[in-house]
Amino acid sequence: MSATTKLKWKKLTGKLRYLYEELQIVEDMSNAAAGDFQSHYEQYCDKNNIDLSELNNKHNERIQKLYPGEKKTEETPVSEYSGSTALALSVDEEADKSSCEPIEPEFMHHEEREMHDIFSKLFKKLATIIHPDKLANSDYSEDKKEEMSSMFTTAKTALENKRYFILIDFAERLGVTIPRNYKQQMKWMKRELEKLRAEIAAVTRTYNYSFAEAESESDKDKLIRKFMTQVFGYDPTNNQQKDVDNAP
Repeated sequence: MSATTKLKWKKLTGKLRYLYEELQIVEDMSNAAAGDFQSHYEQYCDKNNIDLSELNNKHNERIQKLYPGEKKTEETPVSEYSGSTALALSVDEEADKSSCEPIEPEFMHHEEREMHDIFSKLFKKLATIIHPDKLANSDYSEDKKEEMSSMFTTAKTALENKRYFILIDFAERLGVTIPRNYKQQMKWMKRELEKLRAEIAAVTRTYNYSFAEAESESDKDKLIRKFMTQVFGYDPTNNQQKDVDNAP
């Protein structure tokens, strides 16, 4: 591998690692905000004398009209709607240690399958060093055995979730040869980066995430009003139901 190719490969690996971490953070923020969004929504309705039961009934009537036979949603927490990427238009408008065979995805594109097979081989090389069975009779200290056993579990999960950069990190630490299909890896990484950016964008468009970022009560109330208008077709500022189903 030329120095230029190696540098590009390293940069892509770093970007991939960063975006995986960013996706995890925004998902955690969105999930953590769900309960707070629900509470603020209920408080907002109580403060503004909005009857939640009546609002839900009207919402069910609208759903039944659009989708006859659809299950009623009285018991569905509002926070489930607010965290849905299907709903969220722009807010602005343990792994088993005993096995060395990871669970494979049900379906993969041909090139993704090739990448998975290549890194499966790397995982198996790593497993010859860090598999718990290999560690049992080794001369490592108990702390070291525990550390390496944890590496095995992490590596197995990484392969299942296509976090191949983790396998690369472990291989470099343990002196295991990394697959040399660098151009193929970079091509896959570029596609994966686009997918991750799209996933991050989808999460950050949800109401739950926007609620987590809201800095003031006014900002939170504004989100609630937008949410109610979008989901229930109800404009709390005018205390009236909008005909959102026929809106352009």
